[in-house]
Amino acid sequence: MSPSAAVILNVAQLDAARHAQLDALLSAYSALTEAEKAQQRDSYVTEAFTLCFSSHSVAPGASGYETQRQMPWSTNCWLQPRVIVSPSSAPQVATALALCRFFHVKFSIRGGGRLQIPGFTSNEGGVVISLSNFNQVELSGDKTVAKIGVGLRWLEVYRNLEAHNLVVAGGRVPDVGVPGLLLGGGISFQNSQYGLGAMNVCNYEVVLADSQVVNANALENSDLFWALKGGGPNYGIVTRMDMVTIPNQIWAEVQIYPPTASAQLLDALMQYHQAIETDNKATLIWNATNEFILLVFVYCAPVERPAVFEPFYNIPSAATFVPAGVRSVYDLVQAVASVNEAEPTLHEFRTMSSRPSLEVYRAVEKAHAEQAALLKDVEGLTLTTVIQPMSSLAMQVSANSPLGLEPVGQQWFLARADWKNVKDQERVRQAISSIVDAAETSAREQGVYLPYKYSNYASRDQDPLSSYGAENVRRLGEIARKYDSDAVFQVLQNGGWLLSKGGWKVDARDA
Repeated sequence: MSPSAAVILNVAQLDAARHAQLDALLSAYSALTEAEKAQQRDSYVTEAFTLCFSSHSVAPGASGYETQRQMPWSTNCWLQPRVIVSPSSAPQVATALALCRFFHVKFSIRGGGRLQIPGFTSNEGGVVISLSNFNQVELSGDKTVAKIGVGLRWLEVYRNLEAHNLVVAGGRVPDVGVPGLLLGGGISFQNSQYGLGAMNVCNYEVVLADSQVVNANALENSDLFWALKGGGPNYGIVTRMDMVTIPNQIWAEVQIYPPTASAQLLDALMQYHQAIETDNKATLIWNATNEFILLVFVYCAPVERPAVFEPFYNIPSAATFVPAGVRSVYDLVQAVASVNEAEPTLHEFRTMSSRPSLEVYRAVEKAHAEQAALLKDVEGLTLTTVIQPMSSLAMQVSANSPLGLEPVGQQWFLARADWKNVKDQERVRQAISSIVDAAETSAREQGVYLPYKYSNYASRDQDPLSSYGAENVRRLGEIARKYDSDAVFQVLQNGGWLLSKGGWKVDARDA
C-alpha cells in the first residue's frame, strides 16, 4: 500500500516551516475524492516535489527543465515528464520514491540515460528521478575498493581513478552511465579475467520500495546482491556501487580496415575465438559499417603486440585510429570520446547470441549490405553491426549471476542504427530486425544458436530477462516479492527491463 503522510514527513526531514506546508498539502490531497485526485494530481505532485527539493525539482516551464528533459542519449527518449527531480543523497531518493507512491504517479529512474528505448529513462506526465548528483568516486583506505556514484559516466569514473593508476572493470564507451551498464551485467574490457562488470561490484547501496536504505553484498541481503548482477531495475533504486579496483596498464590499438578486408578479418576472428580460450587478458570489439570495419584490440597487461592478436597483424589497415601501445584505460576511452556523434540522433539496437560461426558472420554481412541498400535514402543513417567475442573463461567467472550464461565460447551480436528523422523509424527498426533475424536463422541452421540476450543490446520488443532461464527468472521473481511486496517497481515504474513485462505474475497490492 502507499506510504502514509506520516511516513513521508519522517523520511523527508524538512525544516519546520516546510514540514508544516507538506503536512497540509498531503492532508488536503488525502481528503479529495478519487475523481478530484485524478483531476488535481499534477498540481499536487509539482508542489510536493518543489517543497521537498526546492531548486532540485523542475517542472515544464521552469528554468533548466528543457536541458534536463533532453538529457537522454536518443532523441526519441525526450519525453515530457511532469517533474524532474535530482536528489543528492539516498534519503532524498527515498523521499522522492515515497512521494511517487503516495500520489500513485509513474516514475522513471535515470542514470546516464544511455538506453535508447522510449520510456526507460523518462516518461509522459510522471516523475523522473535523476541520479546526476551522485557523482563521487571515493577510494577505500587501502585503495582496493572504489565507491562509485551512479550519476557518473564511465569516462568520469576512469578520470577520477587515473591519478591512482587504478581502474575498475566498467564500461568501454565513455558516455554510458554506471547503473544502466552494471544492472544489465555489463561488458568490460576485462571480461575473461574478472568477468562482466557486475561481477566486480562488492556492494550496492539500494533504496527499497518502502524507502528503506540498505546495503546488498555477500554478507548483507545476499540474495538481493545476486539479483542486482543483471536483474535490472526490479528491486530498488541503486544509489552507489562499490567496485573492486584492478591494475590500469593495458596494451591497446584501434585500426580501421576497408570492407574488402572482410574475408581475411573474419578468418582471423575465428582464430581469435580459439586463442581466447587459453588467454584471459584479451578483448576485441568488431564494428562494421558499409564504409569500414573498425577493430578495437585490448590486452589487459602491459604487453607489446600480444600473440593472441597475431592473426590480425598482417592484414593491411586503411587507417590507425589509436596507435598500438601501452596506456591506461582512461587514455583509450578518452580517445574514443573524441569521435562520439556531435548532434543528437535516434538510435535502435537489437541483439542475439551464438557460438562462434563463420557462417553466422557471413549471413550478418549479407543482410547488413542488403538493408543498407534499401535504406540509402534515410537521412543521417549509419547501420553498424557489432560482434563481441566472449570466451568460455568469461562465462565461467561470471557464473554467479542471474544471467544464465552457458560456459562455452560465444559471441554477443548487436545490430545498431543511428539516424535523424523519426518518420523513418518503422523502416529502420524493420531493417535492424531483418539483420538479427538473418543471424538467428543461420545460427539455428548451424546448431550454434544460444538463447541469451544481453539486455544492454536489446530492442524494446525483445525480452532479455526471460533468456536467463526459467529457474533464474523464478528466483529473480521471488527476490522481487521479498524486497518489493507491493510490486511498486513493476506497477509504478514506467519502463526498464521489468520482470512483469516478461510474463512474471505480479502480485501487487495498492502500490
